[in-house]
Amino acid sequence: MTPQDIITSARYILNDTDPSTPRATDTELTGYVNDGLKETLIANKKWFMTVGDFICEPLQCEQTLLDSDALELVEVLCIHGGAALTPFDLSTMNAFNPSWRSDTAGVAQEWSRFPDDPFKFFVYPAAPATAQTLDIRYVRTPAVYALNDSMDDLSPTLQPALVDYVVHRASSKDDEHVLNKRAGDFYQSFLAKVKV
Repeated sequence: MTPQDIITSARYILNDTDPSTPRATDTELTGYVNDGLKETLIANKKWFMTVGDFICEPLQCEQTLLDSDALELVEVLCIHGGAALTPFDLSTMNAFNPSWRSDTAGVAQEWSRFPDDPFKFFVYPAAPATAQTLDIRYVRTPAVYALNDSMDDLSPTLQPALVDYVVHRASSKDDEHVLNKRAGDFYQSFLAKVKV
């Protein structure tokens, strides 16, 4: 799937298939595709969940997700190629083991979210001095695509929703009442598809 594939389908619905007199440029429609990805993220983050490697900060309980495309940590799954990590309740740990942050470092066994921060989390015990890699699941920021860029990092089932979004945006430019209702209908169709 590429933005061009989405735009080709949208142009057919828009009855804008004559390349000699296009009503909207490819650049404009590619911008709508990228805007549609941002709105998809707002409507349903699941489309942008991914699993990646995270290298722990040695001898620290508090860890920070610094990947440039990371938007929000979902969960810590396991030690890479090893045992699963179980979540712990931070308030319970603080109440029953107040000095847990200073316990001897070792291989991670548990993890917990950091309050009110989508990028930080705790591991217990503190990460060892040697490199420890965890598998984490996180929400990534959508990439910005050019007209013929491959969108292999997205599910192809998202294509019909993005077509609806492009048609919505292109139709919204017209002031006629009938087309504005049509634009709204395509937007609702887009939302219904991405929220599934």
